[in-house]
Amino acid sequence: MRELPVELYRAAQVRELDRIAIEERGIPGYTLMSRAGEAAFMLLSQRWPDARRIVVVCGGGNNAGDGYVVARLAHKTGLETRVLTLSNPNALRGDALTAWRDACAAGVPTTAFTTAGLDGADLLVDAILGTGLERDVSGVWREAIDAMNAHPADRFALDIPSGLHADTGAILGAAVRAAATLTFIG
Repeated sequence: MRELPVELYRAAQVRELDRIAIEERGIPGYTLMSRAGEAAFMLLSQRWPDARRIVVVCGGGNNAGDGYVVARLAHKTGLETRVLTLSNPNALRGDALTAWRDACAAGVPTTAFTTAGLDGADLLVDAILGTGLERDVSGVWREAIDAMNAHPADRFALDIPSGLHADTGAILGAAVRAAATLTFIG
């Protein structure tokens, strides 16, 4: 087994690595997002091989884009998959908007978040907030995190459990209690 890296990065350093990959190495942002989603789906498949009903909860940024990629891949393999959104997907920009459109084109059902939308899920995927969170989670965002934590299914976080400060690990009001988290880049 390959050893895990021991380097730790601040959120700004990870964003800089992302920028370098895109701007200096010429890797399209959507390619990076797709690779992240593919890695996440691979872990999902390995860690939860019996999960058949997947609910991906998406916010409004690139973390949501990663979630839309995971949803598309899960749907493509025949898993019952749905996305619950916390913001209007039409307001997404760039690569996240492309990921949402690709998920929709693949037939992934996407609806506004409700607690009832979590019913029957074997696994919840947290694609709500990424590494840029700087203030306490509130409103519908907090409601979603609380509902996910109250649900009996495992929670799988993409990049970082939503509600955690990326540099300190502090809980900013509420945070997803993830059974596993897959980080990207660093």
